[in-house]
Amino acid sequence: MNFSAVGSLPIRERSLSMQVEDTLAQMLWDGTLQPLDRTSIRDLAEQLGVSTMPVREAVSRLVAQGALSIERNRAIVVPQLSIEDFRDLTDARLLIEGRAVRKATHNLTEDDLAELREMNDEFAKAMSTPSSRDPVKVNQRFHFRIYKAAASPTLARIIAMNWLRAGPMINLDIGLPSRRIRNSHSLAAHIDLIAALEARDEVAAERALQRDIETAAASIIENALSDTSGQEET
Repeated sequence: MNFSAVGSLPIRERSLSMQVEDTLAQMLWDGTLQPLDRTSIRDLAEQLGVSTMPVREAVSRLVAQGALSIERNRAIVVPQLSIEDFRDLTDARLLIEGRAVRKATHNLTEDDLAELREMNDEFAKAMSTPSSRDPVKVNQRFHFRIYKAAASPTLARIIAMNWLRAGPMINLDIGLPSRRIRNSHSLAAHIDLIAALEARDEVAAERALQRDIETAAASIIENALSDTSGQEET
């Protein structure tokens, strides 16, 4: 996947630069964009049907958050985190998202829980196509639905910023056998998480969430190390 998918996404009624930022942020969150994908200000403007100014403003904000980078030739690139930076980001996610889940445990309504069960069913169905990116997208919606229930704007902002950097990395092993294994572990963690939320057990909910994050991170790091080893051998 690359930035060419931008043109297929809807632009909502906000200021133009915020619309562009929303579109790019969603693509980063759900793994549509992957590390080292690249484009230019002009190409993005043409795909979105807007002038270069709002695109430049949106990209500048995402660059400031570490979600995008600009090379010397002015190409816009999705940066690839080092393993050390990814581990550090994962540690931060465990703490912050764990706290959000604890807060959400006591706020979720029966309708919210029913929606989460439906999302997890959708996640399970999406896993039937190994090369599909749909599981990543559904997983992002599942997690963000829970974090919304935490009713903490501060936590929400931090989580959103962290996912801007984590999202592209989460999608690196598309099509690999490890992805199917990882998704099955995530599905089991989701089931445990929903059960804990239904029981209003914030400790169990946090543990299930952290197991989900840790399993995914371990798989991504293992594949990254394997790729590095293979490149060195060649």
